[in-house]
Amino acid sequence: MNPQAAKVQVALDDAAAGEAVLTLSSALARELGGELAVVYVESEASVSAAALSVTQVLPYAGAPWLPLRPDDVEQGFRAHAARLRELTERLASRHALRWSMRVMRGSLAQAPALLSGESTLLFLAPAPPPGAPAASQVVRRQTLVALARDDGAPTEAEAVAMATRLARALGGVLQPWPPTSVLGEGPGVFVGARPDVLVMTRRAIAPALLARLPYPVLLVG
Repeated sequence: MNPQAAKVQVALDDAAAGEAVLTLSSALARELGGELAVVYVESEASVSAAALSVTQVLPYAGAPWLPLRPDDVEQGFRAHAARLRELTERLASRHALRWSMRVMRGSLAQAPALLSGESTLLFLAPAPPPGAPAASQVVRRQTLVALARDDGAPTEAEAVAMATRLARALGGVLQPWPPTSVLGEGPGVFVGARPDVLVMTRRAIAPALLARLPYPVLLVG
């Protein structure tokens, strides 16, 4: 396998999404005999919002609203990064993987462009919706790996191969997904069970839409 293809990258902007996507990505890295490279994206929008005088935060239930300061946001970034580093180290050790982690500032929607050329495999993990159970609290079932076809794309065959190998690594089920023209109409346009991960080529849908999908995505190519 091409050494670049064996590098499995993960981009996420919230530690709450860490356990689920790191479980997926570490399984694929182990299957490929590759490296796990995690990128924590510090939200530039959060820093900008904290600089506004009208932005407030509720520290805990029953407390009064307080101004949100840039220092509070930076402290939150450090806490998320520490949690992700701990999770990555634990999973990488379990699977005997080489791993790395770095931090960049921007947005999850920008990550595919900012990380372009570093790897042909990039997991994106949006934060779970409010009220969603933690990954450790979810009743386990057979993992559902969904494949969004992109007929005619140069990397279509590679996406199919990676979806197949990911499903095998997880002991899961591979299921075809609707055409990308349907995906382009908005998130959540799916019939049946919600997937644990959606695999597609990098060109399949717009980056802004990718960041809105409520489950991890593996971009191939």
